[in-house]
Amino acid sequence: MPFFKIDQRLVYYAHVPKCGGSSIAQYIRDRFGPLAFHESGFLSRPEAERWTKSSPQHVDAEVLERLIPLSFFDAVFTIVRHPVKRAVSTYHFQLELEQSILPGTSFSDWLSGLEERHARDTFAFDNHTRPMTEIVPEGATVFHMEHGLDSLVLWFDAVSGRAEGPRAILPENTRGDYVQVSGERVTPSEGDIAAIARIYAADFKRFGYVPDDFAPVAAAPQLDAGFLKARDKALANAASPVGRLRRKVVRRLQRL
Repeated sequence: MPFFKIDQRLVYYAHVPKCGGSSIAQYIRDRFGPLAFHESGFLSRPEAERWTKSSPQHVDAEVLERLIPLSFFDAVFTIVRHPVKRAVSTYHFQLELEQSILPGTSFSDWLSGLEERHARDTFAFDNHTRPMTEIVPEGATVFHMEHGLDSLVLWFDAVSGRAEGPRAILPENTRGDYVQVSGERVTPSEGDIAAIARIYAADFKRFGYVPDDFAPVAAAPQLDAGFLKARDKALANAASPVGRLRRKVVRRLQRL
């Protein structure tokens, strides 16, 4: 649950894991400054030294409201994703990077034990497998990852009252960046999709998804030609040698 300031306004980002969080967090840092209630190295701490059951940025809505009334925030937003795509991304991340899944465990086998794991540990996998609806507070502005992240830039413009920030949210921490991988991304079977539809039934209902269509029910936001031109220019600049070098320098300075 990172939160941050836009001038005198306090904004809460309800961070659903595996929904573009690294890209969004970096954009916020670049445009508005540091994030609060965010600890990148949480899982690297010995378990006895962790002060919460999950990293603070992955807090669920119920715990959040025990600690911080939503009325403290001037704006709340989130990014959601089709539950099947999110489950696949989580599986690869936990298997390849976190190594919390035993090598050789198939997606189907992992999925079949997920409900039992949740029953034993609500915070399993640092809330990466937590239903989205348990993380997103009621009343949050919801963006669908399948629509891209461009409309979030315009939302930030509206909240801040100005369009002076970067025009593109750049990809960060994609599969292949964080670890060398050679296998193909898994393709869920019909049985897997049925299991995901059962486990995440509340997510399908609340956020407007259906199991057999990866596009959200809601239509994508309309973006004007002027914004798209500025976005494309920003993407081209970021992909240039100078742009890539600038990003590396900025990232290092932000870590100081």
